[in-house]
Amino acid sequence: MNNDLKQILPEIINIRRTIHENPELSYSEYKTTELIKNTLTKWGLEFHSFKNLGTGGYCDIGNGHILAFRSDIDALPINENPCHEFCSKNSGIMHACGHDYHTAIGLGLLKYFVNHQSELNRKLRVIFQPAEEADPGGAKIVAEEKIWDNVKGIFTVHVDSELDIGKISVINGTSSASSTVINVELNGPGGHTSRPHETVDLIHVTSEFTIQVLKCLREYIDPRDSFVLAFGQIHGGDYHNVIPQTVTLRGTLRTFNNSILEKALKLIKHFATCFSKTYGLIIDIKFPNTTPGVVNDNKIYQSFVEYMSKVKNESDLVILQKPSMGADDFSFYLNKVPGLYLHIGGGGTGVAHSGDFNLNENLLEPALNHLVGFFRII
Repeated sequence: MNNDLKQILPEIINIRRTIHENPELSYSEYKTTELIKNTLTKWGLEFHSFKNLGTGGYCDIGNGHILAFRSDIDALPINENPCHEFCSKNSGIMHACGHDYHTAIGLGLLKYFVNHQSELNRKLRVIFQPAEEADPGGAKIVAEEKIWDNVKGIFTVHVDSELDIGKISVINGTSSASSTVINVELNGPGGHTSRPHETVDLIHVTSEFTIQVLKCLREYIDPRDSFVLAFGQIHGGDYHNVIPQTVTLRGTLRTFNNSILEKALKLIKHFATCFSKTYGLIIDIKFPNTTPGVVNDNKIYQSFVEYMSKVKNESDLVILQKPSMGADDFSFYLNKVPGLYLHIGGGGTGVAHSGDFNLNENLLEPALNHLVGFFRII
């Protein structure tokens, strides 16, 4: 790692700690945005707000055609383990997916190139995106901003607690699955729990729906075509001895293939129609939002692999063989320009989206080293 990059690390680490201690939920990242703006202003850089969002923004450095880098800035509604050295001060909110590191990395790139603009052969645009965790995600809105003229490519990183510090992983082609939100509302007559046979026992019927809809998909979709259907929310009933009139389900369907996605959605709708007739209830089913799959550009992928070989960092590069079923709204940018999605080794403990998630700050040094080197030559 060059000495100039090492010199900025203490400031970037302190910024990461401040962001981690003051997390904000999607579309409410006001203080985080202010911190980013004030930091960039102190460095002599201009922060540009988005026209259609109240949080987030972007910053440019250099000249020529543009390469963009996405840093997501929002946190999750999770209580953090209070044993962590640097812990959230906002009850019930936590950077449990590493977006504090993503923001710090974006700022670190800009800080380095403030004093090394001659090393850039083009303009670097760092996009500080709000609401990656939301539905719909912030990228869908940012992709509609008038900031894409002359942008030739876009990159992002995601920290990975299961990858050793210093390692960086990538896959050619599909990197992550699409994710379609599924909202299901089941409506019945309601009744008394002492006489479930006289009505539609909606809680029981709902549990049957979650089991049988998945069975239907497995029977009619080729087992060689991967998909995941899982429900993360269920709401129904207000009292222990009242059979409710309404139960709602909310979940996601994930696939790697758009034709499988289309087939699965048709099957779910058809199944819901048949199920409602069988049990004598009304089912309303909606698919309000789909986040497309992330597909890495082959040319940019090859450029990154060649760069890692050229600087003799092949041992730090992990070529993935399988995509992730996780989704990321970074995919909306790939509808505008080609791009690359990378995973950065984070070490640490706990799993993402849990209160125990706690990465090792040492990840920032090799992450910035890899990225600064790549942006200097691409």
